[in-house]
Amino acid sequence: MKKLIIISIAAVVIISGSMLLRKKEPSADIISLGSEQRIAVVHKSATCGCCANYISYLKNEGFAVTAENHIDMGLIKEQYHVPNGLESCHTAVIDGYVVEGHIPVASIAKLLSESPQVAGIALPGMPAGSPGMGGSKIDSFAVYSFSEIGGADRYDAQ
Repeated sequence: MKKLIIISIAAVVIISGSMLLRKKEPSADIISLGSEQRIAVVHKSATCGCCANYISYLKNEGFAVTAENHIDMGLIKEQYHVPNGLESCHTAVIDGYVVEGHIPVASIAKLLSESPQVAGIALPGMPAGSPGMGGSKIDSFAVYSFSEIGGADRYDAQ
């Protein structure tokens, strides 16, 4: 009887582990951009938990992600020309574009497929329900585009 219980527990552990390791299929938005894997470099604070969640989100969506930890994220925002008021907790660079904050992959796919003349896009703050953040989405997310010389325009709503 004791042996049967141990075997049953082992089976549950093995099945649960394989389910956790199963990779989610990337969304159609990213797949439609071609078969090459997109590379994202995410600049973040070493202690930020939601940044780690966003990195997992990008990986699940088919991105190859490199994380770089920084002590002063303000310097990173300045380096990548993120305008005041559009900041979030992390800054990613994908195909030469700045992707600031918890931006849904549909907005990233739009950016990469349209290739507008902008420095990047931003989802200011850390809205509840956005990728990598907990909570429920209350309203659509306002994503903005910005240039290297300042200024921002509404880019997308997710």
